[in-house]
Amino acid sequence: MVDQQVIHEYIQQFIPLVDFLADILGENSEVLLNDLTNLDHSVIAIRNSHISQRKIGDPVTDLVLRTVQAGKIEQRDYLANYAGVIHNQHELCSSTYFIRYAGEIIAMICINTDNGQLDDLQKAVTKVINSYNQLKPNTPQKVTTSAPTEPEHLTSSIHDLATTETLQVCSERHVSVDYLKRDDKIEIVRRLQKQGYFLLKDSVSLVATTIKTSEPSVYRYLQLVKTQNA
Repeated sequence: MVDQQVIHEYIQQFIPLVDFLADILGENSEVLLNDLTNLDHSVIAIRNSHISQRKIGDPVTDLVLRTVQAGKIEQRDYLANYAGVIHNQHELCSSTYFIRYAGEIIAMICINTDNGQLDDLQKAVTKVINSYNQLKPNTPQKVTTSAPTEPEHLTSSIHDLATTETLQVCSERHVSVDYLKRDDKIEIVRRLQKQGYFLLKDSVSLVATTIKTSEPSVYRYLQLVKTQNA
């Protein structure tokens, strides 16, 4: 028969692990060590006891009692992420590691995490998202067949708009700006005209600089595009 004092000293070696885990997991996780050789006063180390209001010297829980009763039938090394309930019926996320000596479970390291703050944060985020969501749940929506909206390019310079369309055409046609053909340049002007770019001041001169042509040429291309769209 194993000496109880030997077992007690063996269990005591795990007390620093309680502090280690508590420092890692933070104040929302209670970490405790249960000594199963004394079921009436099994809690021999505990951190963040504000979670369950338990203290050193408190008795075992029903889970511990079931484990003790199961004896060697319990072959698992640990239980992870099961529900734990405290005095106010608040639910925790709990995990337990079984400590064995000569094949018998003699102690448990238990972690009980209160995710209440995360749950509250999730609810707050969901509320914010829903406040920006125009589609109300369970409300029939009118189906529209309007054309998709063109993307909005948020730039700080009107020159960027001309550059963006020019680079897009260059990419599609696999050429550099220096090798743009007349049809390529007309296509760039067509796209810019469709976006209303030429309503901007100095737009023609900026386009001419971007596609490396003269201003009169841009005016001709613009007139051609308008004629084709008429």
